[in-house]
Order: sequence, then structure tokens, then C-alpha cells
Amino acid sequence: MPSRQVILLVSQWCATCPDAERLWNKLKSEYNFDFQVLDVSQPDGRALAKKLMIRAVPSTVIDGKLAFVGVPEEAEARKVLES
Repeated sequence: MPSRQVILLVSQWCATCPDAERLWNKLKSEYNFDFQVLDVSQPDGRALAKKLMIRAVPSTVIDGKLAFVGVPEEAEARKVLES
């Protein structure tokens, strides 16, 4: 099965973004997925946020679709990764 792709959109001024990044890094050690953190102030992050009409960070994009806005509950994140 191909690996899932998880992208976390963040910004430097975001107080909860480090919590979201910690959660996805923890889950990455248990599940097989590609993980990338993109800052919305950078061209790649800005382009993805615009394409998906994302207006808040942290936002988690899984396999090209917005999955979570804010820091997800660990159980919810696991459920999405296992589906």
C-alpha cells in the first residue's frame, strides 16, 4: 500500500502549531506516512493554503485533502491514518 502524505501547515506566530507538529511526529514513528511541515509565509505553504482555501493554522492536509484545522485529538488522528 502506498504511503499516505501528511502535510502540516503552520506559521511562526502560531502558538499551537508546535503541539500539532509534536503529535504528527509521534504518530509518524508508529504509522508509515510521509510528513512535511510547510509555513504559510513561504511560497509552497501559501500556494497549498490558497489551493485548499485554508485560512487557519495549524491545518493538516492528508493525501491532498484538508483533514484537520487546529490540533487534532490523537485518537481522531489515529482513526484517519488507519482508515
